[in-house]
Amino acid sequence: MIKQVKSTQKLSPRKHKVVLAVTDGLGFNRSTTRKIVAKAWAQLHINDRQRLENAAQRINRNSNWGSTLLYPVSVESIAPNTSTSEACKWISDIQRAKQFLSKDLVERIHTLVESVADSERYVPWASGSRNLSELRNKNLSFPTSASGIWVGFENLEPTIQGNSETGHQQIGNNSLAPQLPLEITKSIDSGSFFENRALNAVIGKAKKRSAKINFCFLLSGVGGDDGRVHSAWNHLEAFLKLVFEIYELPASQVQMQAILDGRDSDIHSSINKKFNSGDFLGRLENLLDEYDARESLAWVIGRSTAMDRDYRESAAKTDFDLLSGKAAHTVSSFNEIRKIIAKSHANGKTDQDIPSICLTRSDGTKPVLSKGDAFINLNFRSDRQRSKIGFLAGAGSLLKSEGEARDRPWNGSWIEHNLNLDICTIAEYHPDFERKYKVSVAFPTQPHPDNFLALWKDTVGSDEYTLIAESVKSSHMGYFFRGRREEPTFNTKEIRLITASHGQEDGVQSDTDFYLHPAMRTKEITAHVLKTIESGTSRLICCNIAAPDMVGHLLPTRYEEAKIAYRAAADALVEIAAVSEKFGLHMLITSDHGNIEDDTSAHSANDVLTTVIRAGGTKFNAVIPIFQARLFDIGPTLFELMGVEQNNRKFPVEKEEFAGRPLIKFE
Repeated sequence: MIKQVKSTQKLSPRKHKVVLAVTDGLGFNRSTTRKIVAKAWAQLHINDRQRLENAAQRINRNSNWGSTLLYPVSVESIAPNTSTSEACKWISDIQRAKQFLSKDLVERIHTLVESVADSERYVPWASGSRNLSELRNKNLSFPTSASGIWVGFENLEPTIQGNSETGHQQIGNNSLAPQLPLEITKSIDSGSFFENRALNAVIGKAKKRSAKINFCFLLSGVGGDDGRVHSAWNHLEAFLKLVFEIYELPASQVQMQAILDGRDSDIHSSINKKFNSGDFLGRLENLLDEYDARESLAWVIGRSTAMDRDYRESAAKTDFDLLSGKAAHTVSSFNEIRKIIAKSHANGKTDQDIPSICLTRSDGTKPVLSKGDAFINLNFRSDRQRSKIGFLAGAGSLLKSEGEARDRPWNGSWIEHNLNLDICTIAEYHPDFERKYKVSVAFPTQPHPDNFLALWKDTVGSDEYTLIAESVKSSHMGYFFRGRREEPTFNTKEIRLITASHGQEDGVQSDTDFYLHPAMRTKEITAHVLKTIESGTSRLICCNIAAPDMVGHLLPTRYEEAKIAYRAAADALVEIAAVSEKFGLHMLITSDHGNIEDDTSAHSANDVLTTVIRAGGTKFNAVIPIFQARLFDIGPTLFELMGVEQNNRKFPVEKEEFAGRPLIKFE
């Protein structure tokens, strides 16, 4: 089912119209590409290598520079922090040198590089998507920061990976959009976390009436590269200090649901250690031992079930059953949990899909939620906790409505459990939870004031814009892209087209099944974009292409499917660019974070590419001093492309380097 609001608005032909395509989870890895180029250079026939060396020398570069001509996308060969003038000369020299290469030689180079990339399992080059490489080379493309401090996270080493949530917030903002995990960490450092009104109210009341305190936490996020984008281990440490040290609660009064990651951390990181990361179950065991609270671990489950964001009732019901004492496995020790996880790994499952496990209490009883208990959700990723808090709070009408919007009808009778839980969430998941179901929020989420859609009415005027996505990414082309707003700002003309992602009828039970349809809904998204372009009514058309991210998360197992996902995205971008050109629209292509370029399930801290395509075929000139974009430069660049005057900054920034700026200027 597709949600669609019809528009009758016609635009003045004097106004520039723009397409923004966000290719989810598509970055590039400099170290891997250097390795591939070095191997391909060594494997080149000596005559072909000499031809490349000669081409380099003809433009006054040394012969070794000829290996640069092996890069499918020229800009990926540029070193970080290169000045724009130097970068533009570098790209110009590549274009000049390639003029001396025959078509047959170029074909041999492509074939060799793709073969070597395939041996290195580097999806972007192994996919053979030469059409997208050509599009990027023909137009102005920038390496773009999409992780760490540049997307509002802590300044850690290794760098915190980028993700879809913050990526879309940055793309939609005119300056750096600070992220909640950093705010929580700052509160821990200052001590204000332990004085948090909402947390203390729920814990204090539970202690007074001897009710159990139940909480859930995604088991990862010790370092920047092991899931910190969705989880932060220091938040867990602070919470345990609050309940066990400050409130002096006994372990028997606290029940924890540990949600296994395996998506933004290594696929088997719950029990396996890799370098300085992983073995999160062992880390948890040691942490609980500090408080003699090992028995507080009550439930274990994979994130595909406990953090489903596409409102699948079967996942929600399985999660609720676990909390109600109906687990797939019942054990009495950490070692038994490890055995079940290890067996699941041996059967091809990752941590994401570990079945429900309950750990009996010291008296041999199964842990369950009881009427009047407290429940605290420590997960700060809002869209992935709506189903859980929905069924715990008894918000059946909300869940049914969201399910129906995705062609996923809910029965929902089991939600009428009358548990009357006292619920507190670390972040704001949905405003209805507070308004209608008395859920308290420890760190209320404020909308980003500098969001360019929030400023649309004042800057662009009465023109409409269109947001297009499939349902698994509906929050991204909605709540996150609007700067943490559930609805568009008052009196703006927003059209939103959401196509249902593949579901149970297609064999997709959870996110880990999308390999069955690796292109996902890319064709449907493309069709909506093309139809909207042809209608001529929208000043700005924004779309999300989900396949590289969702299938990229299934690496390394689903490598061939990841190549299909990449090719589908590449073909879509090239087709959209061609139709945009035909109808005179400018186009901007970017990504929210890296993912599919690394042969792991996790998001990456790699740069992404931003390509700005000018209607009419003339290439834009870059106007930034250093040839490095940031995601929060996209908003100002869109305004520039639309011909919207950008006045002085309306909102202050912590540092000038966190202010967005247009990447191009019309002459």
